[in-house]
Amino acid sequence: MTAFDLEIRYPHHHSDEEAEFMEEMTAQEIMAKFNAMNWKQLQILMLQMRGGKAVFTVTHQASNQAVQISLIELPDTGELAFNFESDIEVQAVQKNLFGLLKYQTADYVQFRHLSLSATRSYLEAFSRQQLDELKQDYLQNNAETVS
Repeated sequence: MTAFDLEIRYPHHHSDEEAEFMEEMTAQEIMAKFNAMNWKQLQILMLQMRGGKAVFTVTHQASNQAVQISLIELPDTGELAFNFESDIEVQAVQKNLFGLLKYQTADYVQFRHLSLSATRSYLEAFSRQQLDELKQDYLQNNAETVS
């Protein structure tokens, strides 16, 4: 059975030490906990408590790889938005200043300003250990922004 550790930091937590920590969770339990979060209420609390954060961190016990989902306090749109960061390494193609040469660099899978449904989808892929899907989406999004 694949097991995960979960750490949740709410806006009223003043430091990382105050965060809630849960061990030995299944993928289904992780998704249930994420879906049960009242993200809109957390966003309101973040606005009320200057400097407050809402962060959902999942760590795969066997590989020690982690994803960190953070709620954006004031997104550009009126909808909820999230940043998705991980330590999942991927080889990305970079271009130099003039675009003449390409070279590979090690990068980490991350997405900015995701909707709730996209964030849920990426978390589900991670919880099922479908890391290739995350890597491909990252490389595709990275290629579009570089072009």
